[in-house]
Amino acid sequence: MRAAIIERPGQVTVQEVPDPQSAADEVVVAVALAGLCGTDLHIYAGEVNYVYPIIPGHEVVGTIMEVGEDVEDLSPGMRITFDPNVPCGQCHFCRRSRFNHCLNWQGIGVTRHGGFAERVAVPAKVVYPIGDLPFERAAFIEPLSCVVYGLQRATPALGDRVLIFGAGPIGLLLLQAVRRAGGAYVVVTDVQQGRLQLAASLGADRTVVADEDQTAALRAGAPMGYDVVIDATGVPSVVAGCMDYVTPGGKALFFGVCPEDATIPFSPFELYRRDISVYGSFALNRTFGPAIELLRGGAVDVKPLLSHRFPLERFPHALEIARTRSEPAMKILIQPTG
Repeated sequence: MRAAIIERPGQVTVQEVPDPQSAADEVVVAVALAGLCGTDLHIYAGEVNYVYPIIPGHEVVGTIMEVGEDVEDLSPGMRITFDPNVPCGQCHFCRRSRFNHCLNWQGIGVTRHGGFAERVAVPAKVVYPIGDLPFERAAFIEPLSCVVYGLQRATPALGDRVLIFGAGPIGLLLLQAVRRAGGAYVVVTDVQQGRLQLAASLGADRTVVADEDQTAALRAGAPMGYDVVIDATGVPSVVAGCMDYVTPGGKALFFGVCPEDATIPFSPFELYRRDISVYGSFALNRTFGPAIELLRGGAVDVKPLLSHRFPLERFPHALEIARTRSEPAMKILIQPTG
């Protein structure tokens, strides 16, 4: 089969590789669509100690081609997606239902070959049937699952005022999910005017261009501060300013992925004096089900977030667009077959 392989940091090729074989507890999936994610950029850049060579791709939808002999509830022809996180189920954290912190964690498209290929083998235990949900919408299940988990952590409440930094695909998923969770007034800020226009069309009450004059505009929307402030940029300087906008008793959710060695200054006294709660949100944890239902019911609209679709052979070009931002882009999908 054909697959995109990151051979080592900075080197990617599309080439013929052996077909995947399903183990007894696995299925082989014909990949319909796979979404390009920030994690794929980190793997390409070699920013963490990843294992190479690797076929990336963890936001995947497709059709089951074959099943292992021990698989009972799945069959060829089923339209599915899969949770790329494969916990062991036995370690200290798994026994406490913190599967995203599994000590023996494996990640499809991260530590084992993923979905930027014509086919991929995955454990049956992480497979989710999607029925007739269109593949273009189902391709957003994994990132939306991460959003659901983040909001389960920070628990926005009915009537909350919410500020979101970043209007990329994740920021706009957060915007819609916050609205569904009861956010009464949601402000989104970003450096790109086009993304802010999209945010307004998806339900933002106010949008603010992120620049040196943003402070007054952001404070005008909530003079006493916001109940929840969310970073969806992963930019340390942006994260550092989040708590300036949190109301006393409010919450800050650090959702964006900052560089591993980044640090930010903050005042422990202010955290104490203003009763601020700070939440991290790493990946997802058994949140595929709610994400599927949000998409199936139309509660979250992902069609406006899809900006590019490329065949597998153009994966290096897609990666370059995402990495360099050489042209405006939101979610980029790779279509390995058809």
